[in-house]
Amino acid sequence: MKASRVAIAQITCIGGSILLVTALHIRTPLDQIVLHQTYQRLYYIPIIIGALLFGLRGGLAAALFATIAYTPHIWLHWQHANYDYALNQYAEMILFHVVGCVTGVLGDMTRRARRRAEQTAEELQKAYAELRQTFEQLLRADRIASVGELSAAVVHEVRNPLASIRGAIEILEDEIAPDSPRREFAGIIKQEVDRLDTLVSEFLRFARPTKPTVAHASLNEITHAVHTLIAQRAEAQRVAVETKLAPGLPLIEVDAEQIKQVLLNLVINSLQAMPSGGHLTLRTFGNGEMVGIEVEDTGGGVDLGLQARVFDPFFTTKEKGVGLGLSIAYKIATQHGGSLAVRNNAHGAIFCLALPSRPDAHLDARN
Repeated sequence: MKASRVAIAQITCIGGSILLVTALHIRTPLDQIVLHQTYQRLYYIPIIIGALLFGLRGGLAAALFATIAYTPHIWLHWQHANYDYALNQYAEMILFHVVGCVTGVLGDMTRRARRRAEQTAEELQKAYAELRQTFEQLLRADRIASVGELSAAVVHEVRNPLASIRGAIEILEDEIAPDSPRREFAGIIKQEVDRLDTLVSEFLRFARPTKPTVAHASLNEITHAVHTLIAQRAEAQRVAVETKLAPGLPLIEVDAEQIKQVLLNLVINSLQAMPSGGHLTLRTFGNGEMVGIEVEDTGGGVDLGLQARVFDPFFTTKEKGVGLGLSIAYKIATQHGGSLAVRNNAHGAIFCLALPSRPDAHLDARN
C-alpha cells in the first residue's frame, strides 16, 4: 500500500512537470524563441525520470503525455506563425519517444540487475545465518561430547567409593544403639550418599544415553501423556495448562519414551520458572518436512545473553540444579535428527522441539 502511494506521487510529479513546461510555453511570447527552445529541452527531464523510475513503459508514457500536452501549443501558435520552427518541434517530439524508449530499456536493465543483486544478498545472508547456526550446533555438540566423556570417567571413579561408604555406614549403624544420637548422623550420611549416587546416575545418563528404539509414534499422544503427568503439579502451582494439538500430523519414527523425556524436561523447566502461577501452552505443529511442539510459558523468559548457553552441560540459573536436564534434551533431539531451540515472547520463553517428518507417513490416529 505504501509503495503504491509513492508510485502515484511520482507519477503525479512527472505529469505536473510536463504540464508546467507546457504552461511556460503558452505564457511566453512567440518572439522569445530562445526561451521556447529551452522549454523544449525541459520536457526531457520528466521523460528520463519516468523511464528510470518505471522502465520502458514509464518512459514511453511520459513521452506520449509530453507530446499530447505540447501539440496544441504548436498547432495553435507556431503552425501558421513559423512553419519551419513548427516542423522542428514535431521532430523534437519524435526524439521524446526515442529518449524515453532508450532510457526506459536502460532503466529496466538497471532494475533487473538491482533485483538480482538484492536477491543474491538475501541468499548470502540466509546462507551465512544457516552456516552460523550449524557452527553453533557443532560447537555445542562438541562440548557436549567432551563433557560426556569426562562425566563417564568421573562416574566410574566415584560410584565405587560411594558404594563402599554406604556399606561401611550400614555396618557401623548396626553397632550403634537405637537410642543413640549418633544414629541420626549415620542417617544423614546415608541420605547424602544416596543424593550423590542420584547425581552420579544423572551424569551417567548424560554421558552414555540409551540408544533410541525407533518406532512409529504420535507426537500428539506424547504431548497428551506429558500433560497428564504434570497436571497435578501444575495445579498445585496454580499454573493453567493448555494444549493445542495440530490436526493431520503424520506419525514420526522416534523413541517415544525419549521424546517424552525431552518434553517432560521442557515442561518441568517452564513450571520451575513459574513458582507463583502462570500459563503453560503445549502446541504441536507440522510444516511438511518437520513436525514439532512448542512449550510456551509466562515465566519471564530467558535472558538474551544466556540463550546461547541454556543447552550447555552444567549450565543452570537455579540455586539447586545440576544443569543437565536441557543438555540431555538437546542431545536426544539431535540424536533423532531434530533440533531444540529457545526464544522469548512478550511474557516468557518458548522452547521449540522440531523433528523430521516423512511425507509418506500415516496420519496420526488422534487427529
